[in-house]
Amino acid sequence: MTRLNESIVFSKNPTGRIEGWILDIYPNDGGMIVWLKTRNDQVIRLVDSWQQYFYVAGEYKDLTSLADELRIEGMTLEERFIKPGDEAPSKVLKVPVPNSIAAEELAENVLIHGRYKRYELYNVDVKPSQFYMYEKCIYPFAYVKATTNPRGIIWKIHDSLESVNYEIPPLREITLSASIQKKKRLPTKTDPIETITLTSQNETYDIDECDEHQNLIQLFETVRMHDPDVIYTNNGDDFLFPYLAYRARVNGIAEQFILGRDQSPLQISLEKGQSYVSYGRVCYRPMPTRLLGRLHIDRENSILYRDCGLPGIIEIARICRIPAQRASNTTIGTSMTSAQFYEANRKDILIPWQKTTAEELKTASELFVADRGGFYYAPIVGLHEGIGELDFTSLYPMIMLTKNLSGETVRCKCCPDSKNRVPELDYNICEKNIGIVPRSLQLLIEKRRRYKELKQTTLDNHLRSIYEMRQVALKWILVTAFGYLGFKNARFGRIDAHIATCAFARQILKDTVHLAETRGFKLIHGIVDSLWLKRDRATEDDYLELKTEIEEKIQLPISFEGIYRWIVFLPSKTYRNVSVLNRYYGVFRNGKIKDRGIATRRCDTPQIIDK
Repeated sequence: MTRLNESIVFSKNPTGRIEGWILDIYPNDGGMIVWLKTRNDQVIRLVDSWQQYFYVAGEYKDLTSLADELRIEGMTLEERFIKPGDEAPSKVLKVPVPNSIAAEELAENVLIHGRYKRYELYNVDVKPSQFYMYEKCIYPFAYVKATTNPRGIIWKIHDSLESVNYEIPPLREITLSASIQKKKRLPTKTDPIETITLTSQNETYDIDECDEHQNLIQLFETVRMHDPDVIYTNNGDDFLFPYLAYRARVNGIAEQFILGRDQSPLQISLEKGQSYVSYGRVCYRPMPTRLLGRLHIDRENSILYRDCGLPGIIEIARICRIPAQRASNTTIGTSMTSAQFYEANRKDILIPWQKTTAEELKTASELFVADRGGFYYAPIVGLHEGIGELDFTSLYPMIMLTKNLSGETVRCKCCPDSKNRVPELDYNICEKNIGIVPRSLQLLIEKRRRYKELKQTTLDNHLRSIYEMRQVALKWILVTAFGYLGFKNARFGRIDAHIATCAFARQILKDTVHLAETRGFKLIHGIVDSLWLKRDRATEDDYLELKTEIEEKIQLPISFEGIYRWIVFLPSKTYRNVSVLNRYYGVFRNGKIKDRGIATRRCDTPQIIDK
């Protein structure tokens, strides 16, 4: 066998200080394993002694009784804020556990023991790798100094989350694929391997020995020899890795089949993937395959990679404090939630295992006023020339940030007479505390704004592409943050906060239209956060002047998209005299085309028609 690449350090923690970028992080045998990549291209495996735990809240006598019954070494009583709006911390029982499976099993037994009444449980299902990063204030691809000692690792950050020009180490990347000797039309696990191909930036390696056993051995030897940081696959989670693991088992080398940096054979989850509905389509996400110490990206199944590439994945991993491999193959909502968990942990607020905050009771008349979405003005059907478009920048997240809208701040108990009220509904908004949701949004919004500015000003095409991918990744986080405010399982969301955000948005749009009309502009169309306006002989300077005036009045950023040479707002196919809100197309004066809701844009258009 080819010996290991000398750039990998697999031994126990080196003594002293090591500097490098955090590539991967995961729990193992009661500790936390962190892989660092140094400036001299070494990859070092560090092990930190760290104990996973969860919290139990309840009456003091019940907690002491539970501690006597559990008799787990290391249990302590500590003070934490049970709910985000609590004015003082409470006594809670800290229960150490060996791993996540044991945590959920023990937590369920505690609930049963208390007959589902005496105890509330917190921090049970937070992923250990994320919880570790919250505690140590580190994040993936951060440049750190690790000082090792017999008791563990002391971390010091030499990086900044606020930076938009942070340094990333040079990453070795390969693409892994396989040709299969299909016996039928579709490949199956029982079909033998024909050829395995590894493609790097400069070379392609074809492994096509006559013997399948030798092919598989040659594969993991080649991966070890070239030691990639990132392995790309097409449909690797759903088929390729399960297929290769099965063929390794058939050939009796399952224990030797190691594709990660850790000395563990390739593990395939036996759990089924998840089906979900997104914008009316049923989608399927397979269970991910984890390569320990490396980053595996399945190009077919990673929505984030398709939209934002590797720079977008790294940006999300850093700012949300979630391992990059997990960020690439989980939902964007999971990453966004991690950012909220970190903010809660910073303030010593516990993370509920099962959400208990319910919607406030409302009468039918209250629901009639409250349960509404975004506001719109129906477009004037037909062809229009010389129309200008104004768009609010991240309207809903900006409202949540500037108005302090979070599950615990809307209709809070501590500020019933607050001067901050929700329009139309008169809900009070907390004046004493900034909510967890606004705290988690502030840096996201600021960095996206800076990336968009840099994209417009830089002359470097490569940098422009990176800025674009990063800002798109942050855009998806911000879009998700609003939806999660009303999601029933969101830990720090609440439907009242979601309703309040919509109420502010409606008021802002109406105020903006009124201001534009007083300046002589005619409204052609308005929908939630976009306006199409017209004034005879209006120039770009006129629109920019209106933009500035709106920003001063509304105190929210707005962008001027440009003036159209022409734009068409389409009628309904069924009722020709009824306008449709989201179907239009037009051309700006600079030649840029904008189209929405028509065949050139819709994802359900057959490819032959699209072309």
